[in-house]
Amino acid sequence: MEDILLHCCCAPCSTHPFKVLEDYNVVPFFSNSNIGPIDEYNKRLNTFRGLCVIVKKEPVVDVYEPEKWLEYIKGLEAEQEGGLRCRKCFKFRLGKAFEFAKNKNIKYITSTLTTTTYKDSDMVFEVGRELSKEYGLEFKEMNFKKNDGHKKSVELSKEYGLYIQNYCGCLFSLQDRRRKVT
Repeated sequence: MEDILLHCCCAPCSTHPFKVLEDYNVVPFFSNSNIGPIDEYNKRLNTFRGLCVIVKKEPVVDVYEPEKWLEYIKGLEAEQEGGLRCRKCFKFRLGKAFEFAKNKNIKYITSTLTTTTYKDSDMVFEVGRELSKEYGLEFKEMNFKKNDGHKKSVELSKEYGLYIQNYCGCLFSLQDRRRKVT
């Protein structure tokens, strides 16, 4: 069975991909320095670890470096959700996944970023292709939202009793969410 590194943005978005990838040995990789505030990061990390217990996978948790992430996206703070800031964020997080996979000789990578209807799968694929060339690894362009994947992930999250967040993860998306609610 081939290894595949699954970059996991959160537990709810990871539920359905774990099922789709059952023909692989999935290495779940949590690299999300974009998530803030710290209490939210910890809540999502703990939920992710709980999901890994349920699916019987050993999680790999990257170092939480929100300062480096903020420096990386500097100048794009005012971008709308789904724009250039998101693309750069994907590159930061997926870059960490590629680096880890390269060091562990894992040749396949994919991401749960394509599970939610709030993320542009084509943008994720574009970043994955760029990083594939840079690292010499294969990014599997798997659109996990296809065939009701997002709906299935929500249903599985409820079945497993997982915490389901109400914003993407970064402080900018939290601000956007608060503006839309008020």
